[in-house]
Amino acid sequence: MAARPVNVAQVLTGTAVALAMLYFFRPVLVPLVVAFVLAVLVSGIVRWIRARAPRAPGWAVSLLAGLVVIVAASTGIFVMAQGIVQMVSQGPALLTRIDQLVVGLGRSLHLKESLHLSTLVGSVSAPEVAGFALSSLQGLLSGVLLMIVYFGFMLAGRERMSRKMDHIGGPPGSARTIRSVVERIASDLETYIWVQTITGSILTVAAAAVMLAVGLHNLLFWCVLFFLLTFIPNIGVTIGSIAPALFALLQFATVWQAVVIFVVIQVVATIVGNMIYPRLQAETQNIDPLVTILSLSFWTLLWGLAGAFLAVPLTLMSMMVFAQFDRTRWVAGLLSNDGKPEPVRKT
Repeated sequence: MAARPVNVAQVLTGTAVALAMLYFFRPVLVPLVVAFVLAVLVSGIVRWIRARAPRAPGWAVSLLAGLVVIVAASTGIFVMAQGIVQMVSQGPALLTRIDQLVVGLGRSLHLKESLHLSTLVGSVSAPEVAGFALSSLQGLLSGVLLMIVYFGFMLAGRERMSRKMDHIGGPPGSARTIRSVVERIASDLETYIWVQTITGSILTVAAAAVMLAVGLHNLLFWCVLFFLLTFIPNIGVTIGSIAPALFALLQFATVWQAVVIFVVIQVVATIVGNMIYPRLQAETQNIDPLVTILSLSFWTLLWGLAGAFLAVPLTLMSMMVFAQFDRTRWVAGLLSNDGKPEPVRKT
């Protein structure tokens, strides 16, 4: 009977240590996980190209797939950085416009004293805001550089890692079981990325059309940001519709542009979420909806915005790993939607 409290204490201590390591080593772990997800995406592109060009050299196909992913990611980062710099340069004008809106709000509420931005949030310094934004951008670029390094080594060492798995010691068939688990995780991640990319592209096209129609400035920035936000489950599209709508309030003297942007995106999101997304997703993403919300909160708290983007991939990977062991299979069952996570059978 005395062994049970000891085991519980060990589990609690181990969990606390693991959480602490995940938090303090996040500058290294976040780029590593992103690089792994991108490497999985490259594998999917490689298979797609080989299915259409079976005679193409393997090294050329892998190089082309890697370049496609790197160029797409670099273009998105460049557009985001350029958009942030542009908004920073417009900082004083934006602050003036916000103050005008606050004054108008105070008048509509018939307040005795004029309401100003400084009354609500105190003194706002445009140079300080710009410095914070640029320092955040610098940290983002450092993480991206580290991610590219990880990504390059993962692509270059795929065959070597595959050979290592074949020579892993342990019980008979353990190497093939590990390989099967990794392949299953990669397959689930590919499906998730594919579904999110298709639905995100549809939503982004609709958002781009309405933002272009009303004449919102910095269109490319908002399109890239919106597409990335679609990868955040449950709340990403809502945030992606609110953010450009708020900036439309700053850009235009009237409010109908902001209302149109928000309403159109929400209508399209409802159509996609109820008619297109379920058909694409089918039953490939076997995660409980409540678990999705909890994992979003957990990883956002632990890793910030990057954790919000990686919440579902990390949950998929965790569920598949937990399903392989008898002692943790119940955890995989709680994470799954149907309570029946399928472990990879040992061969």
